[in-house]
This record gives sequence, C-alpha cells and structure tokens, in this order.
Amino acid sequence: MAQPSLRQLERHIRSCAGDTSNIVWLPHSEQRMRQRKVTRAMALDVLRQGILSRPPEPEMRATGLRCSMTRFVAGIQVVVVVYVEHPAPDLTIVTVIDVNGD
Repeated sequence: MAQPSLRQLERHIRSCAGDTSNIVWLPHSEQRMRQRKVTRAMALDVLRQGILSRPPEPEMRATGLRCSMTRFVAGIQVVVVVYVEHPAPDLTIVTVIDVNGD
C-alpha cells in the first residue's frame, strides 16, 4: 500500500484523536507532559487541530510512521510526536515537546 500524503495523515490523526479510546499514552510522554506542564487537553487539542510540522519518519521498530503534530495552545507552541499505522485508528503518543521551553 502506498504511503499516505501529508494532508491524508493530518486528517487521519485529527479524526482518530476525536475518540480518546484510540489513544495510548506512553509513560515517557506522560512524564514529559508533567515536566513541561502540558495537559492531556492541550495535547489532544494539538492532535485534533494541529498540523504536521515535518515529514513523517518511518518507525524502525515497527511498520508505522512517527508524525510530529504542532499547534500554538495555551500560550505555548506544543509538538506531539505520535506513532501512526495508517489506516488503523490507533495513535500512540511517543513524547510531547514545549518548543518555547525546550
């Protein structure tokens, strides 16, 4: 199957993030969110309304893609790195970055 376009991936991530049962938060991402004072609501906003900030990268340990969604939310620029196996609805949150603070 051909790799989806950037716009297709954005739409897919936004759509899947609409249902929180599709989202798995890795312990690393939760730790980074606490350190960077980014709430789940903020991270979900990035996933639901953000844009891909760079081309997706293949995940070496699995078959999916690592995507970086970004959005300005609650006064800070937040990047959520999410693992996606398109077209499956599951999203795995790898890490969360406060661009202004990191």
